[in-house]
Amino acid sequence: MVKRIIMLGAPGSGKGTWSKVLSDTLSLPHISSGDLFRHELKVESELGEKVRHYLENGLLVPDEVTIALVEKTICEGAGKDGFILDGFPRTIFQAEALERFLDERHLSIDAVIDLVVDEAVLIERILSRRVCTKCGKPYNTTSMVPMVEGVCDDCQGPVIKRSDDTEETLKKRFKAYHDETEPLVSYYRERGKLIEFSNTAPPGEATKNELLGLLGLGQDNG
Repeated sequence: MVKRIIMLGAPGSGKGTWSKVLSDTLSLPHISSGDLFRHELKVESELGEKVRHYLENGLLVPDEVTIALVEKTICEGAGKDGFILDGFPRTIFQAEALERFLDERHLSIDAVIDLVVDEAVLIERILSRRVCTKCGKPYNTTSMVPMVEGVCDDCQGPVIKRSDDTEETLKKRFKAYHDETEPLVSYYRERGKLIEFSNTAPPGEATKNELLGLLGLGQDNG
């Protein structure tokens, strides 16, 4: 059984969408670094206060804080029996820290899914995407529109456009991805963990079964 998965891909490649699909299908928790930050801020934990300091001063959250937060979740929280990681690791340094952490517990990553999409398609996707601010369910203005405009189908929370989904911020995010995160593709390929998945079609039964097949799982998810 595949129990520990990392989602890779450029901004807008569908990591959040496919993490949720696999989470529901495989009964594994979807662990998003962004969601972890928001949770720690909400409960005002010691880690949350560190995160707040960096965010309020317009700084990137340092690797050591992000790593500590993910490790805490894997040890004590939802990820102790398996997980789908979305947004972590972002750098080789983070990947090596995660590998050491898992090695110490005689655990390992089972698969790393790299969502491959042409950059022009990604830009179009990002500018059209929307998200529920309450439960995090992803939408867009073309193929995944909520039944009631601006209202989440699942939790009735507000569905909005993310404030950072602009052409100006896209250039910065793509540069950061190419400089810092893209090297992880080679890193995990060398370790025999990488699965490349062309994510050009919208999620559906056919594409889901294709991805499950690449993970070595049949339609019975076993």
